[in-house]
Parts: sequence; C-alpha cells; structure tokens
Amino acid sequence: MPDTKSITGGQAGADTASPQHTRAFANPTPPKPIGPKRERFVGFARDEASASMLHDALAAYLPNNNHIHVVDFRACLALLASMTTPETILVDLSGEDQPINAMLELAEVVETGTTVLAIGDIKSLNFYRTVTKGMGIREYLAKPLSLKDIERNFLPIIGKMDQDGMGLRGGRMVAIAGARGGVGTSTITTNLAWYIATETHRHTALLDGELHTGTVALNMNLPCTAGLGTALESPERVDHLFLERSMVQAAERLHILAGQETFDHNVDYRHGSAGMLTQALRARYNFVVADAGARSSPFARDLMFIAQQRIIVLDPSMISIRNLDRILTLPSGPSQAQRPLLVLNHAGAPGGLSQTYMEQVTGLKFDAVIPDLPRIVAKTTQFGTQAASLRGAFRNGIAKLANALGAADISDAA
Repeated sequence: MPDTKSITGGQAGADTASPQHTRAFANPTPPKPIGPKRERFVGFARDEASASMLHDALAAYLPNNNHIHVVDFRACLALLASMTTPETILVDLSGEDQPINAMLELAEVVETGTTVLAIGDIKSLNFYRTVTKGMGIREYLAKPLSLKDIERNFLPIIGKMDQDGMGLRGGRMVAIAGARGGVGTSTITTNLAWYIATETHRHTALLDGELHTGTVALNMNLPCTAGLGTALESPERVDHLFLERSMVQAAERLHILAGQETFDHNVDYRHGSAGMLTQALRARYNFVVADAGARSSPFARDLMFIAQQRIIVLDPSMISIRNLDRILTLPSGPSQAQRPLLVLNHAGAPGGLSQTYMEQVTGLKFDAVIPDLPRIVAKTTQFGTQAASLRGAFRNGIAKLANALGAADISDAA
C-alpha cells in the first residue's frame, strides 16, 4: 500500500468547515447491522511507535479484537471501504494537508453512527473543538501519545462499547489500596477475601499487587509461587492450566496468587498484563480481590484502574486524609463504580483522629469502620488465621464491607 509522506503542522482546513459539513458521524444510534457481524474495534496508526503504544494500552480491554494497522490515512480509507465497518474505529490524521476534508472522506466509507476516535499531529485547541464538537469525533489525541492520555481519554469510551460483553462478563474485580503504608491494607484484603469465600460461599481469587514485599501469602501462612511474576512478564502464557499450577488453595473456595521476587530481580512488567491476568481470573472466579498496597507501582496502578470497585483503607491520621485527596485524582477505569468505598481501620487508636472529624474534613462517609484491635489482629495473623473468623467488631466491619460489594447479607454485620 502506498505511504503518504508526513507533513507536520497540517492545520489547513481546521477552521474552515462549512455548516453543511459538520457532524459527519453525528447519529448516536447506529443502524442495525446487516450482513456480516461487525467487529468491535479496528485501529490505524501511521507510525510503529504509536501503534505499539495503542496496542499495549488496549490489550487488556480488547484481548481478542485489538487490531492496530500501521498504514497512512489513504490506505486506512481503502481498508475501511473494503470491510464491514467496525463498531469503533481509530484513525491517524498525521500528514494530512486537509484533515477536515479527510474526516469527510472517512464519513463516506463508514456507517453512520460509528464511534470514531482520532489521533494526529495537530495540537491546536481550535482543531480539537472542530473535530469533536463540530464533526462528531468522540475523542482526539495529539501526538506524541502517552499511556496516561490513552487510558484517560480512549479507554472509557472503548470499555463501554459493549457493556453486556466486556464490561459485565465474569466475576467482580475489587482493588484495595492504602492511603499510606501501615494502615492495614493487606489485613483488610486477606480478611475480606476469606470472608467472601468462606462465609458467602463465592469462589474467590486473592491477588497480591506487591511483587517483592507482599504479605498476602504470609498472612495466610501459605507459600508464594513464581506464577505472578511470569504472568506479568509473559501475559500470553496465562491460561486455565497456568492458573491451575500457579494458584495456591487457601480454603475450599479461596485461591491465592502471590509472588515474592528477590530484590535484585526487577520484573519486566508489561503494560496491559494486569488486565489480561485479571480477565483470566474473572472468567474462573466470582470475585477477584487484589491488594494494591500503598506504593503505587505500575502493577498496582493498573489494578486500581481496571477494578470495577476500588476500596481505600485509611487510619485515623492527617497523612491518610492528605493522601486520600491524591488517590481520588487517579483516573477511573471504564467499568468502575463512580465512588470508591472507604474503610477506616484502627478507629479509636490512641492519639488518632475521630471518625466524625475525618468525615467532616473529607466530606465523605466511611462505608466500614474497624476498631483498633491490636491483640486480636496480631495474634490471628501470627498463626495464619483470619480475625474475621472470630465473632466481634472486626468481623462485623468486614461483613459490612462485603455487603457493600454485593457479596454478603447485612444481617451478619448487625
């Protein structure tokens, strides 16, 4: 296919679209497909770097339908004209002298109502408004692309293309993060997973988001395996047999995937591998509960992004309040609940802030409150058992949290 020579700054036509040429892709309700079934997504990028970054960012959300073709815009038009239009397309306007006219040409070869995303080399705000407001392009990103921009602007659109499929298929994914180190994130995570599996009889996977110093397996008095590191370095290897060999059984309906890499081994984490791993887990389990910790590693951030529900654990300190504001600014994934669940751990600890004060300062209510019980928690953790197995305030708090996730009956938390 011929390759169009790149022409930088090709802004001609950005401000000259006539009224009859606007809203080229404006129909919000696509017609019922006729003939072959439409693919969910096809993308086109002019350069290898952009194509590779798009592929990595979308791999977790479109694992079997993530086609990024490296072609210029003219070749892109020819390919689209020869196929049944996908539900969503991504095109690259780089090098086009008249990008507005190029969008009009695109409208001639795709079905009305197709969701169109675009990238290009024009960084003009006026151009952005023209294509997104005047022509119906859902979103436009200027090069050079970044994973953060793709996640924030494209993934929410792509993730909602098929809510009955990708968004809702499989078990529920939950990621738990600490507002700071030492708030008890791992304790809450392991007890919540244990409670969901044991008391509500849901098949549950417990995932440790810390590869070097994680304590999820230790809290359960179970060994770590090399499976987690392998899954993050080579996500294409994750299948039913791989999970069977890598997961460690902690209870009848509870399995753990945790690693403990040596400090001299830097895991070659591939962006998107967290999504591919959790998708495989969701296909087998009713709940996937992940400990994202408080260190905000790339793996932990991805877990927080792809989770359907975030849980943030705080202790009664000003540091937790300060860091909560920062955590709440993290971009949300496409199928994520609008509001995270908040847990106050160590409530009533000597010298700590009161629950009432923290709720007044943050303007948010805690969904579960767990009192400071150092003797009970330390004793159970030391023997690899769970504090939630004992009747009392700790179990009540975990039960209330499980209920907020839709996994338990509130009567247990009375």
